[in-house]
Amino acid sequence: MIYSHRAHKEARRRDREAFDRRSKRMFWIGLTVPVIACAISVLLIRPESWLDWAAVIASVPAASTGAAIVFIVQDRKKESAP
Repeated sequence: MIYSHRAHKEARRRDREAFDRRSKRMFWIGLTVPVIACAISVLLIRPESWLDWAAVIASVPAASTGAAIVFIVQDRKKESAP
């Protein structure tokens, strides 16, 4: 196959556009998942003490970590797919 600079440049442009779309989606999901988890925790725990509030606050990094793990697993599945 003959190397085409134009085809290579076009493929790089498409990859960048796909990455930009994916990163915007990941950014917004990464923001909303912890907020939703915190809101649900507040509704379920109904904090009345500092310890209850600590449990609510602990839900934020846990939700962020969960969302990050889901994104990592999805990327690895895409890379290993034939």
